[in-house]
Amino acid sequence: MKVNLLCGNRNLPEGLLKTETDAHWIGVDRGALLLIEAGIIPRFAVGDFDSITSEEKAFVEKRIDINPFNSEKNDTDLALGIDQAVTNGYKEICVYGATGGRLDHFMGALQILEKPEYTEQNIVIKLIDVNNEIQFLKTGSYTIQKNDNYRYISFIPVTYPTVISLNNFKYNLEKEQLKLGSTLTISNELNQTEGDVNITEGNVLMVRSKD
Repeated sequence: MKVNLLCGNRNLPEGLLKTETDAHWIGVDRGALLLIEAGIIPRFAVGDFDSITSEEKAFVEKRIDINPFNSEKNDTDLALGIDQAVTNGYKEICVYGATGGRLDHFMGALQILEKPEYTEQNIVIKLIDVNNEIQFLKTGSYTIQKNDNYRYISFIPVTYPTVISLNNFKYNLEKEQLKLGSTLTISNELNQTEGDVNITEGNVLMVRSKD
């Protein structure tokens, strides 16, 4: 089961809230207000709601139940939203509006992708914006479909050692050991409708991008 999380309105893919009207949505903080204003009623909303006014918060509360948290808490609003999505049984979570702002929050979002509690359950979490799609891949085999919206594909090692093989890519690899800090696997491309990724050791962040 798939759900979209909206955190804000930065760097959203063009027409997102018009093309995804039938999807399941979760509003994270200001994202709940943006969804309702777009005519989308989220399944639920979470956060401390410190990014909206009291009038805007009342507007949201008239339409859905919200789950407010104190602003002095141990997790970010995004972390709380993803945790509740997993608790509600969602296995694929697409996060929008989480890039283009504070770098500390963005780095925290990347850490959530690698959270063992989620990777062990094979929860797929993607950070998506107008130019990029970021996903964590653990040891295993994957078939990657070509997507003209995100032409370039990079694999960034987050553990050492990481050993990766790529087939049907512009630059194929066979059991290549990647060191932390390596840029060998930056800006690759698929040359077929799908490609094979085999990670025999380690973990990577897969970043799909366009110029």
